[in-house]
Amino acid sequence: MQTTLGISIYLGLITGISLLGGWAPLIRPWSREKLTLLVSAGAGVLLGACFIHMLPHIVEGIGDAAGVTILAGFLAIFVLEKFFLVDPCEEIDCHIHKFGLAAFLGISFHSLIDGIAVGTSLILPNLAAPVFFAIAVHKIPAAFSLCSILLLAGYSRGRAALMILGFSLTTPIGAILAFLFLRGLAPQYLSMAIGISAGSFLAIATSDLLPQLHKEGVNRFATLLFLLVGVGVMMIAGMVFQTH
Repeated sequence: MQTTLGISIYLGLITGISLLGGWAPLIRPWSREKLTLLVSAGAGVLLGACFIHMLPHIVEGIGDAAGVTILAGFLAIFVLEKFFLVDPCEEIDCHIHKFGLAAFLGISFHSLIDGIAVGTSLILPNLAAPVFFAIAVHKIPAAFSLCSILLLAGYSRGRAALMILGFSLTTPIGAILAFLFLRGLAPQYLSMAIGISAGSFLAIATSDLLPQLHKEGVNRFATLLFLLVGVGVMMIAGMVFQTH
């Protein structure tokens, strides 16, 4: 089980990365091409975390029921976005969804789910690092997009900075709550929780991130390369963690 210091370092780094990505638009603009490549790598990392790191733990814990829990997590994200979260836009260049508060609530809810995934993984030491890395990479484009939307919606730079601070704290809050309430669960229930988290990773990668890579003007070969780099990084990490 992770020590208090280790947990604090993980959560502190995630908060710092979220702030870095979220406050970046307040300092200088990023090009669409650079952000697209970052989104592509983030999608690859999330997919790698789901299939390379999390899936084996789920299968080991609950066997044939692994697919059901992953599907449940995937559908939960889909239903929440489709019917309950209005305009949780994470698009790179958004000219339609300019409802700042709705975007803030929607993306922050995603961040809270990320926190639950982190908190669940912290109970299993060899799963904590890859899940942390997957979420950390995903945080930069998500926070960047949120801040851009808030500025487009007419929020002042000061208010946008404060809202990004609030967004950055949602993942640590979700992680702490999940860690406190899930660490006493029997192994099979913990595997189910990891399965739901993996399903949420899969949904975010395929529904929110990958569609951005099909837009016109995006270099297809570069985005594919960065997607594969993201997956490759998680494959290498998997071999390292298995060795140790």
